[in-house]
Amino acid sequence: MMETVHVNLGPRSYDIEIGSGNLKDVARFCDAEQDDSHAVIITDSNVDELYSEPVGDALQEAGAQVDILVADAGEQSKSPDVAADLWEQLLDQGADRKTVVVALGGGVVGDLAGFCAATYQRGMDVVQVPTTLVAQVDSAYGGKTGVDLPEAKNYVGAYHQPVAVLTDPALLATLPAAELAAGYAEVVKTALIAGGALWERVARGEGIDEAMIAGCVRTKLRVVAADERDTGARQTLNLGHTVGHAIETTTGYARYRHGEAVGLGLLVALRLSGQDGLRALVAELLAAAGLPTRLEGADPEQVAAATARDKKRTGESVPFVLVHGPGRVTTGHDVGAPELVAAVRELCTP
Repeated sequence: MMETVHVNLGPRSYDIEIGSGNLKDVARFCDAEQDDSHAVIITDSNVDELYSEPVGDALQEAGAQVDILVADAGEQSKSPDVAADLWEQLLDQGADRKTVVVALGGGVVGDLAGFCAATYQRGMDVVQVPTTLVAQVDSAYGGKTGVDLPEAKNYVGAYHQPVAVLTDPALLATLPAAELAAGYAEVVKTALIAGGALWERVARGEGIDEAMIAGCVRTKLRVVAADERDTGARQTLNLGHTVGHAIETTTGYARYRHGEAVGLGLLVALRLSGQDGLRALVAELLAAAGLPTRLEGADPEQVAAATARDKKRTGESVPFVLVHGPGRVTTGHDVGAPELVAAVRELCTP
Protein backbone atom coordinates (compact mmCIF):
# COMPACT_ATOMS: atom_id res chain seq x y z
CA MET A 1 0.00 0.00 0.00
CA MET A 2 1.08 3.56 -0.72
CA GLU A 3 0.70 6.34 1.83
CA THR A 4 0.76 9.94 0.64
CA VAL A 5 1.74 12.73 3.03
CA HIS A 6 1.03 16.23 1.74
CA VAL A 7 3.44 19.03 2.64
CA ASN A 8 1.42 22.24 2.78
CA LEU A 9 3.77 25.09 1.94
CA GLY A 10 1.59 27.14 -0.38
CA PRO A 11 3.16 27.38 -3.84
CA ARG A 12 6.01 25.13 -2.65
CA SER A 13 3.68 22.31 -1.55
CA TYR A 14 4.44 18.75 -2.59
CA ASP A 15 3.59 15.14 -1.83
CA ILE A 16 5.62 12.43 -0.19
CA GLU A 17 4.76 8.94 -1.33
CA ILE A 18 5.71 6.15 1.08
CA GLY A 19 5.44 2.57 -0.10
CA SER A 20 7.29 -0.31 -1.68
CA GLY A 21 7.93 -0.33 -5.40
CA ASN A 22 7.55 3.37 -6.15
CA LEU A 23 10.99 3.94 -7.72
CA LYS A 24 9.59 3.96 -11.25
CA ASP A 25 7.09 6.67 -10.33
CA VAL A 26 9.88 9.20 -10.73
CA ALA A 27 9.03 9.25 -14.45
CA ARG A 28 5.83 11.15 -13.65
CA PHE A 29 7.86 14.23 -12.85
CA CYS A 30 9.42 14.54 -16.31
CA ASP A 31 7.37 16.22 -19.00
CA ALA A 32 7.19 13.40 -21.54
CA GLU A 33 5.34 15.64 -23.98
CA GLN A 34 8.49 17.72 -24.44
CA ASP A 35 10.80 16.60 -27.23
CA ASP A 36 13.77 17.68 -25.10
CA SER A 37 12.62 16.16 -21.78
CA HIS A 38 15.77 15.73 -19.68
CA ALA A 39 16.52 14.17 -16.30
CA VAL A 40 19.81 14.03 -14.43
CA ILE A 41 20.27 11.44 -11.71
CA ILE A 42 22.76 12.52 -9.06
CA THR A 43 23.86 9.62 -6.87
CA ASP A 44 26.90 8.14 -5.16
CA SER A 45 29.21 5.28 -6.01
CA ASN A 46 27.41 2.82 -3.72
CA VAL A 47 23.84 3.57 -4.75
CA ASP A 48 24.75 3.85 -8.44
CA GLU A 49 25.46 0.13 -8.65
CA LEU A 50 22.11 -0.74 -7.09
CA TYR A 51 19.46 1.66 -8.32
CA SER A 52 20.62 4.00 -11.09
CA GLU A 53 19.71 1.50 -13.81
CA PRO A 54 16.05 0.89 -12.84
CA VAL A 55 15.44 4.59 -12.21
CA GLY A 56 17.15 5.53 -15.46
CA ASP A 57 15.18 2.90 -17.39
CA ALA A 58 11.89 4.26 -16.03
CA LEU A 59 12.82 7.78 -17.08
CA GLN A 60 13.89 6.67 -20.55
CA GLU A 61 10.68 4.69 -21.02
CA ALA A 62 8.82 7.94 -20.32
CA GLY A 63 10.73 9.60 -23.14
CA ALA A 64 13.37 11.51 -21.18
CA GLN A 65 17.04 11.85 -22.01
CA VAL A 66 18.85 10.58 -18.93
CA ASP A 67 22.29 11.41 -17.60
CA ILE A 68 23.83 9.98 -14.44
CA LEU A 69 26.33 11.92 -12.31
CA VAL A 70 28.13 9.94 -9.63
CA ALA A 71 29.94 11.32 -6.58
CA ASP A 72 32.13 9.29 -4.24
CA ALA A 73 30.16 7.81 -1.35
CA GLY A 74 30.69 9.48 2.02
CA GLU A 75 30.38 12.78 3.85
CA GLN A 76 33.58 14.08 2.26
CA SER A 77 31.66 14.51 -1.01
CA LYS A 78 29.34 17.05 0.60
CA SER A 79 31.76 19.85 -0.19
CA PRO A 80 31.92 23.03 -2.30
CA ASP A 81 34.50 21.39 -4.58
CA VAL A 82 32.22 18.44 -5.39
CA ALA A 83 29.26 20.79 -5.89
CA ALA A 84 31.32 22.85 -8.33
CA ASP A 85 32.28 19.71 -10.23
CA LEU A 86 28.61 18.72 -10.47
CA TRP A 87 27.67 22.20 -11.77
CA GLU A 88 30.26 21.77 -14.51
CA GLN A 89 28.90 18.32 -15.37
CA LEU A 90 25.35 19.68 -15.51
CA LEU A 91 26.57 22.30 -17.96
CA ASP A 92 28.38 19.66 -20.04
CA GLN A 93 25.18 17.58 -20.21
CA GLY A 94 23.16 20.55 -21.43
CA ALA A 95 21.01 20.83 -18.30
CA ASP A 96 18.72 23.82 -18.11
CA ARG A 97 15.88 25.03 -15.90
CA LYS A 98 13.50 22.46 -17.38
CA THR A 99 15.83 19.59 -16.49
CA VAL A 100 14.69 17.53 -13.52
CA VAL A 101 17.32 16.47 -10.97
CA VAL A 102 16.72 13.11 -9.29
CA ALA A 103 18.54 12.94 -5.95
CA LEU A 104 19.03 9.19 -5.59
CA GLY A 105 20.77 8.28 -2.35
CA GLY A 106 21.12 9.03 1.33
CA GLY A 107 21.49 12.24 3.26
CA VAL A 108 24.73 13.32 1.60
CA VAL A 109 23.34 12.87 -1.91
CA GLY A 110 20.04 14.52 -0.98
CA ASP A 111 21.76 17.60 0.46
CA LEU A 112 24.34 17.81 -2.32
CA ALA A 113 22.00 17.21 -5.26
CA GLY A 114 19.38 19.48 -3.74
CA PHE A 115 21.95 22.25 -3.35
CA CYS A 116 23.08 21.87 -6.95
CA ALA A 117 19.44 21.98 -8.09
CA ALA A 118 18.82 25.08 -5.98
CA THR A 119 21.78 26.98 -7.39
CA TYR A 120 22.36 25.84 -10.99
CA GLN A 121 20.76 28.47 -13.24
CA ARG A 122 19.11 29.76 -10.04
CA GLY A 123 16.90 26.75 -9.60
CA MET A 124 15.79 23.42 -11.07
CA ASP A 125 13.16 20.92 -9.98
CA VAL A 126 14.44 18.12 -7.79
CA VAL A 127 12.79 14.82 -6.88
CA GLN A 128 14.20 13.26 -3.74
CA VAL A 129 14.49 9.45 -3.77
CA PRO A 130 15.96 8.55 -0.35
CA THR A 131 17.71 5.20 -0.06
CA THR A 132 18.93 5.25 3.56
CA LEU A 133 17.07 5.31 6.85
CA VAL A 134 18.55 8.71 7.76
CA ALA A 135 17.15 10.15 4.56
CA GLN A 136 13.82 8.30 4.70
CA VAL A 137 12.95 9.50 8.20
CA ASP A 138 14.57 12.93 8.15
CA SER A 139 16.89 14.56 5.64
CA ALA A 140 14.91 14.08 2.39
CA TYR A 141 12.10 16.31 3.65
CA GLY A 142 11.84 19.99 4.41
CA GLY A 143 13.97 21.55 1.69
CA LYS A 144 17.25 22.05 3.52
CA THR A 145 20.15 21.59 1.10
CA GLY A 146 23.82 22.36 1.41
CA VAL A 147 27.45 21.41 1.75
CA ASP A 148 29.98 21.35 4.57
CA LEU A 149 33.03 23.50 5.20
CA PRO A 150 36.07 21.92 6.88
CA GLU A 151 35.38 24.11 9.93
CA ALA A 152 31.62 23.59 10.22
CA LYS A 153 28.85 21.35 8.92
CA ASN A 154 26.10 22.56 6.57
CA TYR A 155 27.47 26.11 6.51
CA VAL A 156 26.72 26.77 2.83
CA GLY A 157 23.26 25.96 1.57
CA ALA A 158 19.80 27.01 0.48
CA TYR A 159 16.18 26.20 1.17
CA HIS A 160 14.89 24.41 -1.92
CA GLN A 161 11.80 22.27 -1.59
CA PRO A 162 11.56 19.18 -3.81
CA VAL A 163 8.67 18.71 -6.20
CA ALA A 164 8.14 15.26 -4.69
CA VAL A 165 9.74 12.67 -2.42
CA LEU A 166 9.46 8.97 -3.27
CA THR A 167 10.22 6.90 -0.18
CA ASP A 168 10.47 3.15 -0.66
CA PRO A 169 11.20 1.32 2.63
CA ALA A 170 12.08 -1.82 0.64
CA LEU A 171 15.31 -0.10 -0.41
CA LEU A 172 16.55 -0.42 3.17
CA ALA A 173 17.04 -4.15 2.59
CA THR A 174 20.29 -3.39 0.76
CA LEU A 175 21.55 -1.01 3.43
CA PRO A 176 24.60 -2.15 5.44
CA ALA A 177 23.85 -2.77 9.11
CA ALA A 178 25.99 0.16 10.26
CA GLU A 179 24.12 2.55 7.99
CA LEU A 180 20.77 1.24 9.17
CA ALA A 181 21.87 1.76 12.77
CA ALA A 182 22.98 5.30 12.00
CA GLY A 183 19.51 6.10 10.72
CA TYR A 184 18.00 4.75 13.93
CA ALA A 185 19.46 7.70 15.87
CA GLU A 186 17.23 10.02 13.83
CA VAL A 187 14.25 7.79 14.61
CA VAL A 188 14.95 8.13 18.34
CA LYS A 189 15.38 11.90 17.99
CA THR A 190 12.12 12.28 16.10
CA ALA A 191 10.23 10.08 18.55
CA LEU A 192 11.46 12.18 21.47
CA ILE A 193 10.10 15.26 19.72
CA ALA A 194 6.80 13.56 18.86
CA GLY A 195 6.10 11.82 22.14
CA GLY A 196 2.88 9.81 22.20
CA ALA A 197 2.47 6.60 20.26
CA LEU A 198 5.64 7.03 18.19
CA TRP A 199 7.79 7.41 21.28
CA GLU A 200 6.07 4.48 22.98
CA ARG A 201 6.89 2.20 20.05
CA VAL A 202 10.52 3.31 19.97
CA ALA A 203 10.88 3.10 23.76
CA ARG A 204 9.71 -0.52 23.61
CA GLY A 205 12.50 -1.25 21.16
CA GLU A 206 10.19 -2.11 18.27
CA GLY A 207 11.80 -2.57 14.86
CA ILE A 208 11.65 -0.14 11.97
CA ASP A 209 8.70 -0.61 9.66
CA GLU A 210 6.76 1.44 7.15
CA ALA A 211 4.40 2.80 9.82
CA MET A 212 7.29 4.01 11.98
CA ILE A 213 8.91 5.71 8.99
CA ALA A 214 5.60 7.40 8.16
CA GLY A 215 5.25 8.52 11.78
CA CYS A 216 8.68 10.17 11.66
CA VAL A 217 7.80 11.86 8.36
CA ARG A 218 4.52 13.26 9.68
CA THR A 219 6.24 14.52 12.84
CA LYS A 220 8.91 16.37 10.91
CA LEU A 221 6.51 17.83 8.39
CA ARG A 222 4.16 19.21 11.04
CA VAL A 223 7.12 21.18 12.33
CA VAL A 224 8.31 22.24 8.87
CA ALA A 225 4.85 23.42 7.82
CA ALA A 226 4.76 25.72 10.87
CA ASP A 227 8.30 27.08 10.39
CA GLU A 228 9.74 26.45 6.96
CA ARG A 229 12.74 28.78 7.38
CA ASP A 230 13.94 27.51 10.75
CA THR A 231 13.34 30.69 12.74
CA GLY A 232 11.56 29.08 15.68
CA ALA A 233 9.80 25.76 16.16
CA ARG A 234 11.75 23.96 13.43
CA GLN A 235 14.86 24.26 15.58
CA THR A 236 13.46 21.47 17.76
CA LEU A 237 14.53 19.17 14.91
CA ASN A 238 18.11 20.14 15.82
CA LEU A 239 17.87 18.04 18.99
CA GLY A 240 21.22 16.29 19.41
CA HIS A 241 22.66 17.95 16.33
CA THR A 242 24.57 20.87 17.86
CA VAL A 243 27.02 18.53 19.59
CA GLY A 244 26.61 15.88 16.88
CA HIS A 245 27.74 18.27 14.17
CA ALA A 246 30.64 19.41 16.38
CA ILE A 247 31.76 15.78 16.75
CA GLU A 248 31.64 15.32 12.98
CA THR A 249 33.61 18.50 12.37
CA THR A 250 36.35 17.85 14.94
CA THR A 251 36.87 14.33 13.59
CA GLY A 252 37.12 15.47 9.97
CA TYR A 253 33.78 13.97 8.87
CA ALA A 254 35.53 10.61 8.76
CA ARG A 255 35.32 8.82 12.11
CA TYR A 256 31.57 8.93 12.78
CA ARG A 257 28.58 8.60 10.51
CA HIS A 258 26.11 11.45 10.87
CA GLY A 259 23.62 9.32 12.78
CA GLU A 260 26.30 7.97 15.10
CA ALA A 261 27.34 11.52 16.00
CA VAL A 262 23.71 12.57 16.48
CA GLY A 263 23.18 9.66 18.87
CA LEU A 264 26.08 10.88 20.99
CA GLY A 265 24.67 14.40 20.75
CA LEU A 266 21.32 13.14 22.06
CA LEU A 267 23.02 11.75 25.16
CA VAL A 268 24.66 15.13 25.78
CA ALA A 269 21.37 16.98 25.28
CA LEU A 270 19.57 14.67 27.72
CA ARG A 271 22.29 15.14 30.33
CA LEU A 272 22.06 18.93 29.92
CA SER A 273 18.28 18.58 30.25
CA GLY A 274 18.62 16.83 33.60
CA GLN A 275 16.78 13.80 32.20
CA ASP A 276 18.92 11.09 33.75
CA GLY A 277 16.40 8.26 33.47
CA LEU A 278 15.49 9.14 29.90
CA ARG A 279 19.18 9.40 29.04
CA ALA A 280 19.78 5.89 30.38
CA LEU A 281 16.88 4.51 28.32
CA VAL A 282 18.09 6.25 25.14
CA ALA A 283 21.62 4.94 25.74
CA GLU A 284 20.19 1.42 25.97
CA LEU A 285 18.22 1.87 22.74
CA LEU A 286 21.24 3.23 20.88
CA ALA A 287 23.52 0.46 22.14
CA ALA A 288 20.97 -2.21 21.24
CA ALA A 289 20.90 -0.83 17.70
CA GLY A 290 24.69 -1.07 17.46
CA LEU A 291 25.36 2.65 17.86
CA PRO A 292 28.26 4.04 19.91
CA THR A 293 27.49 5.50 23.31
CA ARG A 294 31.09 6.48 24.06
CA LEU A 295 33.08 9.21 22.34
CA GLU A 296 36.48 8.11 21.05
CA GLY A 297 39.05 9.93 18.96
CA ALA A 298 37.86 13.42 19.89
CA ASP A 299 38.80 15.88 22.62
CA PRO A 300 35.79 17.02 24.71
CA GLU A 301 37.07 20.59 24.95
CA GLN A 302 37.50 20.77 21.18
CA VAL A 303 34.02 19.37 20.62
CA ALA A 304 32.52 21.91 23.01
CA ALA A 305 34.45 24.73 21.34
CA ALA A 306 33.26 23.60 17.91
CA THR A 307 29.62 24.11 18.93
CA ALA A 308 30.34 27.86 18.86
CA ARG A 309 30.48 27.60 15.07
CA ASP A 310 27.02 26.03 14.86
CA LYS A 311 25.07 27.67 12.03
CA LYS A 312 22.25 28.59 14.43
CA ARG A 313 24.54 30.78 16.52
CA THR A 314 23.19 34.27 17.09
CA GLY A 315 25.83 36.71 18.29
CA GLU A 316 27.76 35.05 21.09
CA SER A 317 25.00 32.59 21.94
CA VAL A 318 24.51 29.08 20.63
CA PRO A 319 20.91 28.03 21.39
CA PHE A 320 20.54 24.46 22.61
CA VAL A 321 17.52 22.21 22.23
CA LEU A 322 16.61 20.51 25.51
CA VAL A 323 14.12 17.86 26.55
CA HIS A 324 11.57 18.12 29.38
CA GLY A 325 10.10 14.74 28.49
CA PRO A 326 8.95 12.83 25.39
CA GLY A 327 6.86 15.24 23.33
CA ARG A 328 8.13 18.24 25.31
CA VAL A 329 11.20 19.61 23.54
CA THR A 330 12.08 23.30 23.64
CA THR A 331 14.60 25.57 21.92
CA GLY A 332 16.72 28.60 22.71
CA HIS A 333 18.45 27.42 25.88
CA ASP A 334 21.77 28.91 27.00
CA VAL A 335 24.26 26.31 28.24
CA GLY A 336 27.39 27.27 30.13
CA ALA A 337 30.75 26.11 28.85
CA PRO A 338 31.63 24.11 32.00
CA GLU A 339 28.32 22.21 31.88
CA LEU A 340 28.75 21.48 28.17
CA VAL A 341 32.32 20.25 28.52
CA ALA A 342 31.32 18.04 31.45
CA ALA A 343 28.43 16.51 29.50
CA VAL A 344 30.69 15.78 26.51
CA ARG A 345 33.48 14.46 28.73
CA GLU A 346 31.03 12.02 30.29
CA LEU A 347 30.80 10.33 26.89
CA CYS A 348 34.48 9.46 27.15
CA THR A 349 34.16 7.55 30.42
CA PRO A 350 33.80 3.75 30.40
